[in-house]
Amino acid sequence: MRRQFLLMITAVALSLVSLVGCGSAAVSVSSTKPPEQAATPAVSEKQAEAPGAQTKAPTQPAVAQEVRQAHATQANRADEVLRQAREALGGEAKLKEIQNFTATGSFRRVNNGQEQSGEKRIDLLMPDKYKISDTLSLIAGIELTITNALNGNQAWSDSRTSAGNAQVMNIRRGGNEQQNGEEQVKSLRSEFTRYLLGLFLMPPPGSSIEFGGEAEAPDGRADILVLNDANGRVVKLFVEQKTHRPLMMTYRDVALRMKTMKTNAGGSGDVEKIVKDAQANAPVREESDMQMRFSDYKAEKGILLPRLIVITVNDKLYEEWELKSFKINSPDLTAKKFEKGE
Repeated sequence: MRRQFLLMITAVALSLVSLVGCGSAAVSVSSTKPPEQAATPAVSEKQAEAPGAQTKAPTQPAVAQEVRQAHATQANRADEVLRQAREALGGEAKLKEIQNFTATGSFRRVNNGQEQSGEKRIDLLMPDKYKISDTLSLIAGIELTITNALNGNQAWSDSRTSAGNAQVMNIRRGGNEQQNGEEQVKSLRSEFTRYLLGLFLMPPPGSSIEFGGEAEAPDGRADILVLNDANGRVVKLFVEQKTHRPLMMTYRDVALRMKTMKTNAGGSGDVEKIVKDAQANAPVREESDMQMRFSDYKAEKGILLPRLIVITVNDKLYEEWELKSFKINSPDLTAKKFEKGE
């Protein structure tokens, strides 16, 4: 008689960042809904006109002059919004002093019809190192920790559980190992960019920021900054006009799709068949309209930081993260901490 054992698994169709280690497991992967138009604050009538818009056909030198003036006006407005926002968060000097940053707190996630909860931690080391770890609380007191990291131009993933017979696997569809690795680097870099911009108003090298007009949101009237990063991804940051604090950002990306389940499996042949079937039936990965909202600001070492970050996917609640502790410029957060196994 075969020995029966419990397998706790996490099946990941595709994550913003997850490329967790492969193992043997039974998998249930739900299909991803086609992206719907995410609700964004309505842009007011004061939204900036596109540079070069004309009411009549002037001479060619006049057109060139007006285009230059329009670009200059847009650039000045973006610079002014950034300046005011940095001042509101603590000032240019304090923000420039940030060399590394750690935030930890509890999160609740609504995912594939399941509600998951646990602890989240992010580590940032300037200019190009980023690590995010999610520790999920599963049944029977079992914990699953998934870590993804960007270390310069390289990315890696790791996973572990508190149960010896629990295993984790990643279900992907399409692309070879090299393509998947390049995709993970780009995805982690984009997420790193969003945190740098949303928390500290630090656009990455090679990116550009333009003024995108004004918007009316339930939280207040906001100026829109449009960031185009080096990967060609667009992020819209909404800065509240009254407080000059980051209010929210909108972007398109692939949301983490994760499902946990248990199953009784027999021998290794049974497990291999389950894995192959799951890989063959994994859904095609699709981008969604996403929003990240920042609220409940409090000072930490003279820098205002949000205590609550809420993420929605296609205008539906996806994750709430309550940030409870911060470390800024910790001497313990060294480059070695971003190597796999640390």
